[in-house]
Amino acid sequence: MKKSIAIIVGGTGQFGVLLAEKLLKKKYKVIITTRSVIKAKKRIRKKKFIFKKLNILAKSEIKKLLLKNKPKIIFYTASQSSPGKSFKNKKETYLSNYVGCKNFLEIIKKYKIESKFVNFSSCEIYGNYKKKISVETIKKPISPYGMAKLKSHNQTKYYRDNYNLKSYNAIIFNTESFFRPKYYLVPKICLAAIKAKKKNLKTEFGNLKISREWNWCDEQCKYLMIFVKKKPQDFILSNGKSYSAINLLKFAFGYFNLDYKRYISVNKKFIRKKDSTIKKSNYLKCLRRNNIKRNDKFFGRKLIYSLIKHYLHEEKY
Repeated sequence: MKKSIAIIVGGTGQFGVLLAEKLLKKKYKVIITTRSVIKAKKRIRKKKFIFKKLNILAKSEIKKLLLKNKPKIIFYTASQSSPGKSFKNKKETYLSNYVGCKNFLEIIKKYKIESKFVNFSSCEIYGNYKKKISVETIKKPISPYGMAKLKSHNQTKYYRDNYNLKSYNAIIFNTESFFRPKYYLVPKICLAAIKAKKKNLKTEFGNLKISREWNWCDEQCKYLMIFVKKKPQDFILSNGKSYSAINLLKFAFGYFNLDYKRYISVNKKFIRKKDSTIKKSNYLKCLRRNNIKRNDKFFGRKLIYSLIKHYLHEEKY
């Protein structure tokens, strides 16, 4: 029996790797596209993964990939994914988040490719909104990243509504894993606690007044797979478990019985001028609409402890 094919575009990040593992277990043939196959293989040592070089700005390459493989599902994860970095890398952010996504949608429509298309949208499309965010909440992004994500989000919805494409927007809230780059806040907090314990070092941070719903990527992938079995739609992917940065610092330093206040300082150079203080989701609305029950196990203290234990086994941190 011929295997169904899944393509993960730009799939060398945390979602790409963990999604690929789940798809392999479901007997899919998984193709991960990347700008550099050599770098991808060095970073991800998974023998069953198939890496293909792809320029998401070249429609001819996208056409060749899709017509040759006829995938059952496509996950568009390619992007410059840091809101902070997007202020310095506006062009890359725009091209990777929006133009590449638009190119895929155009090729799928033009050549009538029977594939589900899942765009990785973001809670950053809503900007600084203090109330709980629903899919329908007014979208006012405050970063180039959020703006680019909103354009790809709207384009994905447009092709679904106007051309009947089986296209989804997964509106993803903050997500962590062992594959998360260490310059993001949660890894930085965990590593700060380790450095304080092992080397008595202090760490500088930016805005610690923020609060987010911090999700575990493996669980996010689990529920993403459930959502894409439903009818094409926009949906929120989050666990609803909200913690402040201060909460996370207490968990991390508490792991070593340390007082975080002795080992951290705030440096204004790390504070982004445009940053939302609170991000909360009305995640239950999407779950109820789709008759899905969500039961997360990795959040808060357990999430922080898992990351610390992982980093302690690494040689470099």
